[in-house]
Amino acid sequence: MWIEGNYRRNLMDMHIDDWNPEFLSRLDVDEYIEALKDAGIQAAMVKGRPHTGLAYYPTKVGRMHKGLKGFDFLGTMVQKCHENGIAVVAYFTQIFDNWAADNHPDWRIITSEGKGMREFHEKENMKTGRYGIVCPNNKEYREYVKACLTEMNELYDFDGMFLDMTFFPEVCYCPSCRKRYMEETGKELPRVIDWQDPDWRAYAYKRDEWMADYAKFATDCVKKIKPHVTIEHQFSSIAASWITANSELLLDAIDCASGDYYGGFLQQTFINKYYKNVSPNLPFVYHTSRCDPELKYHTTTKTEEEMLLHVITALVHNGAFLLVDAINPDGSIVPEVYHGIMKRVYDNTRRFEKYVSGDMYHDAAIWFATHAKYDPNETGIEVPQKSFQPAYYLQAPVAASSVLREYNVPFEVIGTKNIRQENAKVLILSHVAGIRDEEMHEIEAYLAKGGNLFISGPIGNQRLQKLLGIKITGQTGHDFTYMSPTKEGAELFEGFSHLVPLTIDGHQMEAEITDDTNLTVLATKTLPYTMTGRCEFAAIHSNPPGIYTDSPCAVLKEVGESKIIWTAAPIEMSRPYMSRKVFFRMIDFLRGEASFTSNAPKFVEVLGWRKEGTDYFAVINQQEESPVAPMYDITIEVKGKAGKKAYLLPEHTELKTEMAGEDMLKIYLPKLEIFHILCLE
Repeated sequence: MWIEGNYRRNLMDMHIDDWNPEFLSRLDVDEYIEALKDAGIQAAMVKGRPHTGLAYYPTKVGRMHKGLKGFDFLGTMVQKCHENGIAVVAYFTQIFDNWAADNHPDWRIITSEGKGMREFHEKENMKTGRYGIVCPNNKEYREYVKACLTEMNELYDFDGMFLDMTFFPEVCYCPSCRKRYMEETGKELPRVIDWQDPDWRAYAYKRDEWMADYAKFATDCVKKIKPHVTIEHQFSSIAASWITANSELLLDAIDCASGDYYGGFLQQTFINKYYKNVSPNLPFVYHTSRCDPELKYHTTTKTEEEMLLHVITALVHNGAFLLVDAINPDGSIVPEVYHGIMKRVYDNTRRFEKYVSGDMYHDAAIWFATHAKYDPNETGIEVPQKSFQPAYYLQAPVAASSVLREYNVPFEVIGTKNIRQENAKVLILSHVAGIRDEEMHEIEAYLAKGGNLFISGPIGNQRLQKLLGIKITGQTGHDFTYMSPTKEGAELFEGFSHLVPLTIDGHQMEAEITDDTNLTVLATKTLPYTMTGRCEFAAIHSNPPGIYTDSPCAVLKEVGESKIIWTAAPIEMSRPYMSRKVFFRMIDFLRGEASFTSNAPKFVEVLGWRKEGTDYFAVINQQEESPVAPMYDITIEVKGKAGKKAYLLPEHTELKTEMAGEDMLKIYLPKLEIFHILCLE
């Protein structure tokens, strides 16, 4: 595929309306192409149809943008990019299409309140009145999509297409959705959220299937005409809640994982690992904005340090970086971004492209369960009351990754498709509220070959509860609780005791032991003197422990050669240092011998990989704010590398090393500003 080795990319974001004749009047393709060339960009994503639905080329489907005055922007960009050795990924909006929504009211998404999305104003979650959103279940809308994609691919030769907005921004109750659900299930669409109800869970999964079916439909529209064109669907909503209906099922419709994110570097390293592992082909594509911190800050540009961190973090995970730039409404660009910052950044990172794409060393793998992206506490409520905010399903695994980075435990983030073949010593199920039976098959296969599990919070499948010898009976009414270590758990819970238990700022799952064979209780549940959230108190400012129970809240279970640790709440989400360290000790206990160790501080990530017989390490200073403070005296220790020397790349400068013990190579790094990449030979 053309994508191999194509790491430097760009998108000029231009969702521009045409009610003002000034809009797009200063669009200069030659200036744009020169900027891309000077920055060393290998692939340009070029707008064909933005969220306005107005085509940037002469079209017979819908309407062309008036400001172009008939100028074929898309076709000209395709021609000139190819003449200059730049690949073209054509952009097509779907579902978010103002022209389609305005001209075909019967295509619109209808919310649980009975409204179209543009009937809301100044609300959150796309309810601003700006976005016309249609339903992918509407058959007439699908025919419109087919006509658009057919036209674009018959007119032009793209290298790839990015089909944006492949998600439901709302739960849809339009006639098409109601009809399809009745035909497929014989039921009306449910309107009360209840994650304990199998029918509700089946409905949530049905929406995942619908979105995957639509994505496959759109992909097939392109592939039928141009089989070689690579397809990217917007995959960023994989990190959003169940509402978006994004799941791993979408992977069947894409050639590589691709999507835009606007969080910090911890978020990026988490999602880059996940993309690397689930993407059908590599590199995946990580998008983020030139604007700081996101596109609505139209005139503010990120620092060069921040851009360098974004690019190198994607690259070491074998990912392409796509800069999302914001064009001005009149069509002018900010050329100094390309002739300055991005030229320097890409000139720097391109020197390391030949070293990436190996097999990553990792001791732990976090399973990001895309079929369980919900808060089990958000139940028994009407659909309009739902929350869009990330809950445990994302917060807990990201918190786990933060602790692993802090203690320099090399880790991956994987999908369901990766579990069976995963060779990490520990698989982490961080507050996974629901596990489908087919996913449980993969977990059992992983355990059968000697893998170990860490589970926090819910035990999302009855088979897993049986395997653990634990039955979940509910959750505490108290929303501030404690874990009191037993004698057997004292070492893992070091710093805490029966009288000074570990604090949990939240509920705990309640459980009873059903099979104590090879089961060790590590901690028991302790509650405050009084029920939290009420006027009665023992201490006016706090909820100190007072009710000690024998109920298990942390257990160790041995299953054949495997070990499983379960905690009744996600201790990885704890803020206190001592509490996070308990989580680390549990992972360290389960993993045994480390692949490598480092003394790097908690915001510095150390990654290692092996490619063509050579070991590489990347050390990245992922501080969340500029200016990035330099770090000193960082070391890496690697076992089994006696006789090897370490070299700083790309200059191949030899680094100081020494043997720490009989078989441990200790590498001393020079001052770390943004990143180092080194190899062992």
